Amino acid sequence: MTGKELERYCEKLLAATEGYWHRNEPKMQGRIRVSGGTADYTLILSGVAHYIECKAGSGTSMRLGCLTAPTDGAKQPAGITPAQAAALDHLERSGGRGWVLAALGGYEPVRVPWRVWRGWLAAGVRSVPPLVLLAAGVKGWSDPGG
Repeated sequence: MTGKELERYCEKLLAATEGYWHRNEPKMQGRIRVSGGTADYTLILSGVAHYIECKAGSGTSMRLGCLTAPTDGAKQPAGITPAQAAALDHLERSGGRGWVLAALGGYEPVRVPWRVWRGWLAAGVRSVPPLVLLAAGVKGWSDPGG
């Protein structure tokens, strides 16, 4: 599934919630996308704000990204950027919920709670295989354990 296909899939999920949602358009300078921390989508449901970041992968495992930028000036790994991580952390500290809608290869996309994805990154995990990703996915918009 491509990134654009995943975004269309996400919009169908969001429309089914009957909450208020919108796409957060990326910042642009001319025709160049400027990296930022805003998630792909915002959903307001039952008075709770949700950020949803879409990530599509094509290999044998999903690359997760990083919580902080490499200190040696190296290129950031694919996945969640430090700016996105900071925005998701801020939202959750403010009472909202963060999600990563992830699609890997031919598997159905799964919605992973940000606290799970963040836990992987904090533990030094840089990628997860499909079965781990599928096991972490949740249904519904509540925050498991929260």
